[in-house]
Amino acid sequence: MNSELPLIVQCRCNDADYRKENPEVPYSPQEIIREAVRAWEAGASVFHWHARDPVSGKWRNDVELYLEVIQGIREKTDLIINPTLGYTNAENDVQGRVGYILAANKDPLLRVDMVALEFGSFNVDYWDSQAKEFITYDKVYSNSRAHIRDLLKILTEQGVFVACTCWDIGQIRTARYFQEMGLLPQNTLWDFIFTGDLMPSSPAPTLPALQAMIDAIPPGEQWLALCWHGDAMPLAAWVITLGGHIGIGLGDWPYTRFGKPHNGEVIEKVVQMAHILGREVATPAQAREILKMPPRPELPTRKQSNSAYAIAQ
Repeated sequence: MNSELPLIVQCRCNDADYRKENPEVPYSPQEIIREAVRAWEAGASVFHWHARDPVSGKWRNDVELYLEVIQGIREKTDLIINPTLGYTNAENDVQGRVGYILAANKDPLLRVDMVALEFGSFNVDYWDSQAKEFITYDKVYSNSRAHIRDLLKILTEQGVFVACTCWDIGQIRTARYFQEMGLLPQNTLWDFIFTGDLMPSSPAPTLPALQAMIDAIPPGEQWLALCWHGDAMPLAAWVITLGGHIGIGLGDWPYTRFGKPHNGEVIEKVVQMAHILGREVATPAQAREILKMPPRPELPTRKQSNSAYAIAQ
């Protein structure tokens, strides 16, 4: 992997609910759009979010909540649109998860650019470090291979770029088998998930664990690392030097050691780290080239990088 490749920074806006620790975590569509603009201005090229109830912050799956955010981001930035797959309470509800995608893709200007698809199931019980026990013992995120297959068929038909979200090496192996089956395109972005102490469902964010994940994908393919319920700043330093890409934001950790930062201020710190370590940061247009995604020339563009690096076609 070439560490001279511009760094793609994904803003992970509001996946978990850390508003009690940091009030900058956004709920409403307008708050999410505000965070998208802040992240874009700071240097992010990909924006990931979950629709939430504007008051309670609970996850919602309303098509209107997604469409309002997509339209706002499109009007104000040229970010790569990367919402979550829809959240439903019904297990393996394929249509419920892609409903807003089908609605958005009816309008060329609102099309969803990218979604992340997990390639397996995992436990989601939280750990109580003071009591030394799990808060629950029976919470499972179910993602059967039949469900993965059915989602891939729709996403491929819709022309949505699929990022392979993998919580362990077994899920990487599963995704590669889906590629062999011809259901998952060869052109993908590998999302490596690490977790903090709260939910030990993936490797801890250590350098040996990161290297093991990298070794499990074909050489030279693009990958991104993030830390769910954990501080991704140390991980970012390794990612930058090893030539990968980073996902970070208030959706994964409140970053209160920096005060009460908004997402843009968290992104700024990663961008500063990249510059210190001698790596340029990708604009959204450059990120599209790196990931071999269609260009979006009609969108406003952030000032281009001064890097002389030419992205290989």
